[in-house]
Amino acid sequence: MIKLRDLSNTLFYFSIILLFLYGYTIDNVSAQEDSGENTADNPASSDHQTSPSSPNSTPTFFNSWWIDLILISAITIVISIIIFLILKYFLNRFARTLNLDKGELKGILSISKMIIIVVAIIIIIFQFSNVSGFVASAVSVAIGTIIGFSSRNTISNAIAGILLLSSRPFSIGDRIHTTEENQLIGDVMEIALLYTKIKTIRNELVVIPNQILLQRQIINYSGLEYLAASVKISLTYDIDRVKAEFLLIEAAKNTNGISIEKEVPFVLITELNTLGVVYELRAFTNKTNEFLKIQSDLRKNIFDIFYENKINMTVPNIEHQF
Repeated sequence: MIKLRDLSNTLFYFSIILLFLYGYTIDNVSAQEDSGENTADNPASSDHQTSPSSPNSTPTFFNSWWIDLILISAITIVISIIIFLILKYFLNRFARTLNLDKGELKGILSISKMIIIVVAIIIIIFQFSNVSGFVASAVSVAIGTIIGFSSRNTISNAIAGILLLSSRPFSIGDRIHTTEENQLIGDVMEIALLYTKIKTIRNELVVIPNQILLQRQIINYSGLEYLAASVKISLTYDIDRVKAEFLLIEAAKNTNGISIEKEVPFVLITELNTLGVVYELRAFTNKTNEFLKIQSDLRKNIFDIFYENKINMTVPNIEHQF
């Protein structure tokens, strides 16, 4: 069922619009009545007086035209709520068939609710235009101006949210990293229409507007089945290369979380400088959300195994003399 808070908010917005339209309409009808009385005072225009059955001849609240507008507006609101409930029911029922996770489902429902509310408001405004075109045009311009100036960021975030939900660069539970924020590494908790919630590795909840997130380069650690944990060390030239590579691979095999079945660890020599050799160990894991912990354990095992084999891992620095 629809949340009580969402229902109350929807009814509140519709009530405000109805009261606003009612005030403009009553003013317009009163103005027309005043002009009718002035015409009645002029004998020359007595033939053109408004009949008692005219909508403008009775200033009471319970005019037939106003009752019709209230009924149409109420029916529009009820139908809008029913459509949203039906849409929500079918989406919840077929979410698994459509491969929709919880965050994507919530985003689609938010978009649908916004569209239904906008369409209902347009229908109500056009009904009031039958009474007074000036009222409808004035309200349309006012609403359009308010939305245009106050909702630019909201609309941009909503469009970005639709793009994120449709392109799916990441899903709920994926561990991601944005390149512009070195500290922002965490798991995706929720993908909403306007924002995305990320739980960082420090157990912090970060809310990022979708527009900002879409403009950044995103690294998805959970995008593939295996992720490489890379560790670089520097050793002097007097250390046997074959032995150093063997110890690095052994350290990887002794690390919990490192997979050696499909992806075998290997060692690269990335640099030969004046001080020594730079080795890079690459070992793979399928526990991508534990990547940082596994990489830390790998460094510990490398340190321990080199210490046990009495291999000095320190490289002297060059002292520049001028």
